[in-house]
Amino acid sequence: MRADEFGTGIDLTSFGREAAQPASVWDDLPLQDVGRRFDTAPRRVYVSAMLGPSFAQVNSPATSTLLSEDTLLAAGGAIGIAFERHNGRLRLETEAMGRGTYDAEFLATPAPGDTTILTNNWSVMENVWRDYMLTDRFGVYGGGGIGAGGYILGEHRLTFDVGYRYFHINTISQTGVEPNQFSSSELMFTLRLYEPFRNWAR
Repeated sequence: MRADEFGTGIDLTSFGREAAQPASVWDDLPLQDVGRRFDTAPRRVYVSAMLGPSFAQVNSPATSTLLSEDTLLAAGGAIGIAFERHNGRLRLETEAMGRGTYDAEFLATPAPGDTTILTNNWSVMENVWRDYMLTDRFGVYGGGGIGAGGYILGEHRLTFDVGYRYFHINTISQTGVEPNQFSSSELMFTLRLYEPFRNWAR
């Protein structure tokens, strides 16, 4: 009677696996990637460019009344550093911004309602922003900043106009030439700067 009919046979393949010893005590441990803790660098430098409308107002601090309002074009840029967080990032930046010329009315001398302009409207800010990512592609941010700004208060010094003129010379007499007249219709484009040397006199 054969021994394997009674279930007393020996599986040499299984025996060989059980008898084999691991080459190292670390062979049975799962591999883990511990070289990177963030998908991106924990700190990243960035630059920003900004362009858009600026809904500006001029108010009287003495009476808290609105003197005038206008829509200007604002443009600027920023440079900063972003610190990655598990749910977004923290950003520290320096921002510089310039705004267009503002035609404003001021309650000032020589008479109320005089129109003047604000030029060289600038600001420099130190900002702190906190980004919160709601999904992998969409997030919200909030923050604020502190800095300085200013403008130059003055009158209109630069104008541009389009005009028409008619030029006529009645009689031109020249030896050997029949007397004649000269006339011309002219369309003129003019750029006019008032007091171009005003700053030199200071």
